[in-house]
Amino acid sequence: MKKFCVSIFIFISLIVKGQFFCLTPEINKRAELLNPEALSAKAFLNNYTKKFEKEYQKDKTIIIIPVVFHVVHNYGPENISKEQILDAIRIINEDFRKLNADTSNIIPEFKSIAADCQIEFRLAKIDPNGNCTDGINRVVSPLTYNANEMTKLAAPSWDRTKYLNIWTVASIESGAAGYAYYPSSVNGSWGDAFDGVLILSNYVGSIGTGTYNRARALTHEIGHYLNLKHPWGDSNNPGLPENCYDDDDVTDTPNTIGHTDCNLYAESCGSLDNVQNYMEYTYCYCMFTEGQKIRMLAALNSPISGRNNLWTTTNLMATGVHPGVTPQICSPIADFYFSKKFGCEGTTVQFTNQTWNTDTISSIQWLFPGGNPATSNEPNPLVTYTQGGIYSATLIVENPAGSDAITKNNIIQIMNSSVAYNLPWFESFENTNFPQSADTNFIWYTSGTGAYNWYRTTQASATGNASLVAPTHQNANNSQIEIYSPNIFISGQNPANIIKFKVAYAQKNENSNDNLKVFVSFNCGETWYPRYSKSGVNLQTTNGTYYYNFVPTSTQWREDFFSIGTFLSKPFIRLKIVATSSDGNPIYIDDIQLDKSTTYLQETFENTYMPMVYPNPIIEESRLWLNMPSKENVNICINDVAGREVYNSTLLLLEGENSINLSLSDKLNAGIYFMTINIKQQKQVIKLIVP
Repeated sequence: MKKFCVSIFIFISLIVKGQFFCLTPEINKRAELLNPEALSAKAFLNNYTKKFEKEYQKDKTIIIIPVVFHVVHNYGPENISKEQILDAIRIINEDFRKLNADTSNIIPEFKSIAADCQIEFRLAKIDPNGNCTDGINRVVSPLTYNANEMTKLAAPSWDRTKYLNIWTVASIESGAAGYAYYPSSVNGSWGDAFDGVLILSNYVGSIGTGTYNRARALTHEIGHYLNLKHPWGDSNNPGLPENCYDDDDVTDTPNTIGHTDCNLYAESCGSLDNVQNYMEYTYCYCMFTEGQKIRMLAALNSPISGRNNLWTTTNLMATGVHPGVTPQICSPIADFYFSKKFGCEGTTVQFTNQTWNTDTISSIQWLFPGGNPATSNEPNPLVTYTQGGIYSATLIVENPAGSDAITKNNIIQIMNSSVAYNLPWFESFENTNFPQSADTNFIWYTSGTGAYNWYRTTQASATGNASLVAPTHQNANNSQIEIYSPNIFISGQNPANIIKFKVAYAQKNENSNDNLKVFVSFNCGETWYPRYSKSGVNLQTTNGTYYYNFVPTSTQWREDFFSIGTFLSKPFIRLKIVATSSDGNPIYIDDIQLDKSTTYLQETFENTYMPMVYPNPIIEESRLWLNMPSKENVNICINDVAGREVYNSTLLLLEGENSINLSLSDKLNAGIYFMTINIKQQKQVIKLIVP
């Protein structure tokens, strides 16, 4: 556990200091193994580059490269604005033309070889089908999270001999900020779908979610796309002494171990290092060298991966970036985002117009069946839903070039707060119509980023004939799938303090770490609070036996439970059950139940203060929840299994719900502990597990 925390700290430290992790060396070595043409293309390009360098003569030719940004998003901040992308284009053009203001910071020893690379980039104005475009292709896909090469298939490449393809995403599977292929690695048909740059959306541009320093990461990755290596060679390991014996095949970049800080006069291999080079890992980079310029121009003159076709007059005309082409007004592509999926009657939802492919919109019309207003011409209207139901919305947009409309069906579920399950409540998924219901208040709603969601199955059950299954094994790692229960009445029902359910799960191997979480909401789903979480070995119910495509037997179920805690004081609650994929097996749920209490609630410590520690086993985010009838001092004491006191603190807590972060994971060694909570001469002991 502590090792995990340390690794997270290091990762955060790197981001704070501005260093970024580029996966280019690793991804290219993988390509050389998978692509049958890679090694012969590499030998050809190496020989071509050496010949080009010998014969190169300076001229005033400016090379223009058409660019398309594939913005892969799921309606989060990764759906970056056109303004942010235009800002990124400005920055890379300044960097490749040596027009960036920070050239004044280049130390004197390298000023004379800082290069105007005579390369510029333009957003495409015509797409591969001859249609009008603004050079931005927006694709909605959960593959924006933990992105990899499969993400590029969700947002297919435009002809890489005509466009530089740049994919922007929310996160990258490896933890990298970005990567690109050298031309030789993707030569031939194998590379058609993958050639280009994959980069984090917040490393694009200096506005919006970007910053100026992070924006230079795109300059770095395009350098790789044009056949530049890191100055210490073809690896991702700066700072190693042996890097002195590797090289980037550029004569005027001194051999270096590689740097992650801004010691501008560092000498690591017997000479002054070019720490300010864009291909370094520092955030003080501001230059390419003349040698790097010539190497990039060699790649652009070579037929390898069609780089030499990018800047031909014919292609510049075909992609609409030639100075002689007059840009057209493009037809709009309608899209929108909405702020809430759930709520009780009276909930107000913010709708946001996210129409793209044009800067010109002449008219906007919204349709909100069941909403107030039912129609609107506002760009970003607020809509209130006063009755329970499941609602759709439509956006129609128009400009002189054309019109477009989009309808999103069944996107908002509004609950009637006077309709809910009564206690005792028991759900065993025996109804063949599950998750549907004639009454929309009793529909179980599904959502999430996985391609395959929760469903009723008759393959396995703890009791009866059916159960609920999350097909996590069919979804990409880190995909989440969610299912939401209807409301359950609490007020006046004399509820017990725990919800029970049965679970079955088996690891596929020791690395399987699928996760199951349960959340509770008291406002029909507008906000959610965590109540249960188990993963991998802690979730499994098979005594450590590994299975492939697990289907549980009747003996492979376990009953788990979680505390309702402070929500006992609410009129009703709602459950959200979330499964996250991690190289494992399906997760099965059955027999969820909330009973009436058989004890007198008000006289016990548990039901007065409703104590709960979550998550438990303890992680850094674990918290103690207490409901205080009045302002009181609370003493918290923790002892190990031998009775030794390892923690003691007295806190003044206010009336109402209190959430206390004890930050225990870095204070306690792995093991079992007992937390004693003392309030007004009453106490309760909670068992803690520190993994």
